[in-house]
Amino acid sequence: MVREFKTRYAGSVLGLAWAFVQPLATLAIFYVLFGLVLAVRVPGLDVNNGYLLHLLAGLAVWLPFTDAIGRGVGCLAAYEDFLRKQPMPAEILPAVSVGGSLLVMGIGYALLLVLSVAQGVGPHASWAWLPVLVLAQVALTLGLTLLLSMAHFLWRDVGSAVAFGLQLWFYVTPIVYPLSQVPESFHAWFLLNPLACLVLMVQGAVLHMPVPVGTPWALAAWVLLLGGGGWWFFRSMKSALGEAL
Repeated sequence: MVREFKTRYAGSVLGLAWAFVQPLATLAIFYVLFGLVLAVRVPGLDVNNGYLLHLLAGLAVWLPFTDAIGRGVGCLAAYEDFLRKQPMPAEILPAVSVGGSLLVMGIGYALLLVLSVAQGVGPHASWAWLPVLVLAQVALTLGLTLLLSMAHFLWRDVGSAVAFGLQLWFYVTPIVYPLSQVPESFHAWFLLNPLACLVLMVQGAVLHMPVPVGTPWALAAWVLLLGGGGWWFFRSMKSALGEAL
């Protein structure tokens, strides 16, 4: 009993420590590579370590998103036997996966706000939009996790496609590079990327960076499409899930 308690306690401590270490390590790697070695600068953000703030605003969105997707895409398949033996709402498993990413999200946003104040960027009245953007992020993440977890349960090759897709998705989202370095003729294409819309809105709300026209409306549309659509797909396919179990 004591040994089991110690094992679980050690696992909890390591998990909590990793939640702090992962975003900080990722931030440090990209900042050294792009901010120091390649000397990327962010026009319109004329403060010391402006690129660091830009990078952190993007990672505060990206890291919890990929953490939730990584946990959630295979959750139904991993707990298939459990669902068969213990009937329960299957939606709980993807929701728990998203909930597990909230600590990483909280750390990212807290660090962003603290460093922004330290650099003299804010607080601004636009920071009041941050809770709305966080809710949009949770809705997007939950909807996509519901969709992908069910899709992976029904078609097991989905997991491999998701892993590749996330790698590509990262580089078509303005996280390690500012949107201002992309030719303006391509800016409208970023509205087709829900994560890009969210990152741009966070950068605009917290760092007062310019946001392309139509970005708030595009983000709202994506929240409805992915948040509501993911929930609808999951519910519509629950009968197939029940037959498979």
